[in-house]
Amino acid sequence: MKNKRYLMLPLALTLVLAAVASLTGERASARMPEGEAYAIRGGTVVTVTGAAIPNGVVVIRHGLITAVGGADTTIPGDARVIDATGMTVYPGLIDSYTSLGIGAPAAQQGQQAGRGGGRQGQPTPAPNTPAPFAPPVVAQPAPPSGPGLDPEVLAADELNVTAETFDSARGTGITTALSAPRTGVYQGQSVLINLGGDTPEKLILKSPVTLNVGFGGGGRGGGGGGYPGSLLGVISYLRQTMLDAQHYREEWARYNRSPRGMTRPQVDKSLAALQPVINGEMPVIFAANTVREIKRAVELGEEFKLKFFIAGGQESYQITDYLKQKNVTVLLSLNFPQRPANIEDPESESLRTLRARANAPVAAAALNKAGVRFALQSGALAQPREFITNAARAIEAGLPKDEALKAMTIYPAQIFGVSEQLGSIEKGKIANLFVTNGDLFNRGTLVKYVFVDGKQYEVKAPTTQANNQRGGGAGNRGGRPGNAGEAPSVAGTWALTVTTPNGALPVTLTLKQDGDSMSGEITSAQMGAAPITGRLRGNEVNLSFTLNMQGQAAPATVQGTIDGNSIRGSISLAGQNYEFTGTRTPR
Repeated sequence: MKNKRYLMLPLALTLVLAAVASLTGERASARMPEGEAYAIRGGTVVTVTGAAIPNGVVVIRHGLITAVGGADTTIPGDARVIDATGMTVYPGLIDSYTSLGIGAPAAQQGQQAGRGGGRQGQPTPAPNTPAPFAPPVVAQPAPPSGPGLDPEVLAADELNVTAETFDSARGTGITTALSAPRTGVYQGQSVLINLGGDTPEKLILKSPVTLNVGFGGGGRGGGGGGYPGSLLGVISYLRQTMLDAQHYREEWARYNRSPRGMTRPQVDKSLAALQPVINGEMPVIFAANTVREIKRAVELGEEFKLKFFIAGGQESYQITDYLKQKNVTVLLSLNFPQRPANIEDPESESLRTLRARANAPVAAAALNKAGVRFALQSGALAQPREFITNAARAIEAGLPKDEALKAMTIYPAQIFGVSEQLGSIEKGKIANLFVTNGDLFNRGTLVKYVFVDGKQYEVKAPTTQANNQRGGGAGNRGGRPGNAGEAPSVAGTWALTVTTPNGALPVTLTLKQDGDSMSGEITSAQMGAAPITGRLRGNEVNLSFTLNMQGQAAPATVQGTIDGNSIRGSISLAGQNYEFTGTRTPR
């Protein structure tokens, strides 16, 4: 009995120690942080969907907004507090039509041998319902396939980002973008991404979102001679592929109902990719700027009962009643047309050109007044801060300021089906937001803090020189030059690689420099040679030149950002934008 009592003592002691350890562990766990937290307090919180909150508090944890309120809002003890007194807190901006983060496409390892072959190296999808197709009944050869003509291309597969890729965009307050290649007819299925610094897979919010379609043609400004090469050819190509997709659906539906005794239809990746489009499950973005292009896009959408949006819309202000009647959504470009820098006689410009340039800022106000649903997009601006500058110009032209902000936040979130996650500062939404030292649209306002997915990112100026010339860090719009030193050197020969529907186009840019003025020549085997002039602002170049295309003058512009001996940006020609990268040839 005595031995039994002694044996029980260790057991009792063990139970007591276990209980104490358990209690201590629970208390320790309760004291541990529940995840990295931030509290932004003291600023005016612009919620967008509700009233602004003066002296407000926004709490962030685990990448989400966990609390929004006034000064009495509880701040967690482990939160990093950001004092935003005198500042303004905004939801992150959404750029609703870009190519941000999209790398140059890999060289094709052999083109498709006709329709139905699929891309080399990619698996052919299984013919599920609704699926695939056999050749159309109409006695007409199927259109060719190739870069810019493949609706199955996923922009999510083209993402190529580094930690610095989105520095400039974030420094402007842009935290989300709908991204896809910007050239060709079928430009790919877009992806909605947060502009963080993680791997591409972690940035994706939604994929695919839309099928992006351009009216520029395969060869217009893209390196010459591509199919199709005109607006009429593009419309014909789109109609034929939509008809083919409908027939493809019918053939496979018939086969799947009764496969016995029937020859299996041939699988076609491109037509399979169009099934969600013709079924009204995936919207189409038609990149259209002129009245003619916009109306052709609307007619095509109505003919095939598509869900669609118009992107660009430079002349949309001329047909607002038509757009309202047709219930069309416009993703309006803020890439306003500019006068070519090398024009010798300003009076030689056509009245239409002058009118387009003068009226570009009024389009947003006109759409808003007519009740047309719209969102604002950058239009592939080489300098993201111009997204805000030109929005301010639209406000000056009559667009209410609160509508401008909504068109860059909650409206695109609603259009793309993510308004429960983005577009406003509300509890439970993704913590994409930024803090400025003044009104977003005021001249000289700076972005001071920016968060993407609840992670704080440093607001970086592109270079010290650019910072001086703009009077501050990234996010300063329209400031006059400060005490800037000498302009950086851009003189020399630059080898550019332009992404076109027909693949990579080599272009040589030879520049001479006199202060911030530039002159020189741009040449390529396809485009020939043309004199080019422009100006340098900080590390950003704005150039213009005119090509002779089939006897007609075609003005073009180059916008790029220089980093030492590297350059990247876009060339705008014939209503289309073509991304490029390049390096300076060593002297």
